[in-house]
Amino acid sequence: MTGVIVLMVLPVVIDRDSFPLSTYPMYSSARSEEVTIPTAVGVDQRGGEHRLTLQVIGASDDPLIVAGELRTAIAQDRADERCRAIAERASSSLAELDLVRIEVVMERHDVVAQVAGDPSLLERTVHAECAPGVPS
Repeated sequence: MTGVIVLMVLPVVIDRDSFPLSTYPMYSSARSEEVTIPTAVGVDQRGGEHRLTLQVIGASDDPLIVAGELRTAIAQDRADERCRAIAERASSSLAELDLVRIEVVMERHDVVAQVAGDPSLLERTVHAECAPGVPS
């Protein structure tokens, strides 16, 4: 038992973080009260916004992969290309929503408000717009 405790404390004492001994910095550091995330939304004829699923946005169910690929596309100025791929998937799986446009956006949210269930959007930057059904 003492050995396990020593192994758990050792990374802190030697100030070194590596596998298999870790200080778990992703859980032990302070987080910002705001978060910026890439995403895509569908807009209907009345201007209503519809959150798109991970499958529609990135053909995956892993949020880190979808966000990473979308963030990379925005950073590499390929958001238009990504928008067309999203629009193609949206037109086949969300036809009942009658979407007129897909937007690839970066959104900045207030984390505390979001957790409390309150409106949290602080800022939205649209990086690409395209019409559903347009092949990529």
